[in-house]
Amino acid sequence: MGQIQIIVEGMTASGKSTVVNLLARRMKFDVMPEEFRDQYDLLSRFHHERRWAFPMQLNFLVTRFSQYMCASEESNYILDRSLFGDKVYAGLYYKLGYFRDSQFGCYLTLYDSLLRYVKPPHLLILVYCPFDEIMRRIKERGRDDEIAAGSDYWRALYDAYAPFLDFVKSEIDIPNFLILDLSDPEFINTPSKVEKFLEDVGRFFPGRKHA
Repeated sequence: MGQIQIIVEGMTASGKSTVVNLLARRMKFDVMPEEFRDQYDLLSRFHHERRWAFPMQLNFLVTRFSQYMCASEESNYILDRSLFGDKVYAGLYYKLGYFRDSQFGCYLTLYDSLLRYVKPPHLLILVYCPFDEIMRRIKERGRDDEIAAGSDYWRALYDAYAPFLDFVKSEIDIPNFLILDLSDPEFINTPSKVEKFLEDVGRFFPGRKHA
């Protein structure tokens, strides 16, 4: 059995996909992208009606677990988010009252059962971005379902992600962590910052060069 090389986690619009695509292009990793759409369009339904929170999160959990296991069969994959981040969302929705007690209990039972089969990634990268910049990016990209969610929702999610590293460490023994500050929207267009980041990642993969 292989091992996922990198998981990139972070708040919506923090720059996860930018980081994933950069590492894939420059360090020749394969990408297992985040799946956030399904045949019932549960994400869009949720952003307009909170009653869809529970089926949406169950769908995300099962989908991300399947992706995780598939990516774990080899040793060259990056994941754009994972089931660890999924639990952050589920915990927030329970706190906000979108899940009933019985629903959250069902979610946790399934999550804990699946976690037993998960092998830690070699490296977890947590992308950080200030809240004001997150909101600017959400408005700029103009996705109707994200805008409809409202700033109070995004603030609550941002706060829920704050203790993410401590949470993951309590869930599974991940050997390596890296925090990347993407508050600068010009990060990807600044060669010195990009090279510094690639060098930092490269220290965890001494046999791999970046182009």
